[in-house]
Amino acid sequence: MGGVQAAMEEEQTLRIEGIVSGAVGEIMDESGLKPSIVIRSGEPAKVVREYVGERTEVAALVLGAAPAGSPGPLVAHFTGNDAGKVPCPIMIIPGSLSEERLEQLS
Repeated sequence: MGGVQAAMEEEQTLRIEGIVSGAVGEIMDESGLKPSIVIRSGEPAKVVREYVGERTEVAALVLGAAPAGSPGPLVAHFTGNDAGKVPCPIMIIPGSLSEERLEQLS
């Protein structure tokens, strides 16, 4: 059973790396920076808080807000009670931004 779980996790990691690479490929090409992809299990807000607390090289926590309705659980959490407890700036990217506008801003 452990082998099946490991294979599923590896497949998921490769899928996520492909999605991230496609989404930030142009930024990586222009800046020469490569994002690190970390996959951890657990309660999402707690895992993110622990990760940015452990890593001094994290310059900012960038979160995407949903284009309508609730902004999403991580955005709600990190702009609520934990907003002042994160050891780096928090940036919220509105989900309603067009790709063109996002490119202008970046």
